[in-house]
Amino acid sequence: MSATAMPSEETIRVQLSKIPEPCGVLMGAPLDICQMGLVDKVECADGRVRVELVLTDASCVHFTGMRRYIVDLLSELPGVETVEVAVSTTILWTPDRRRRPTL
Repeated sequence: MSATAMPSEETIRVQLSKIPEPCGVLMGAPLDICQMGLVDKVECADGRVRVELVLTDASCVHFTGMRRYIVDLLSELPGVETVEVAVSTTILWTPDRRRRPTL
């Protein structure tokens, strides 16, 4: 177990909001993965963080890149020893999951 305190779920979600949603960037309408509604669950305990995503398409070609970005970014946080990124197998993304950007 890490001697450094685990970051809060809120801190982890702030970090996740730094990750752009790839399709939005390509289409000129950038949102982060939280605004897009892709982040469904965040669990953190004992140095481990688990993020569950809901993708817009089950065969999303950007998932591998997003997973790597999430792991790299969250691994920089003090107290985080491992990061797991999974895709929900029970929830489908729908447009109502999107949030408006805050200014």
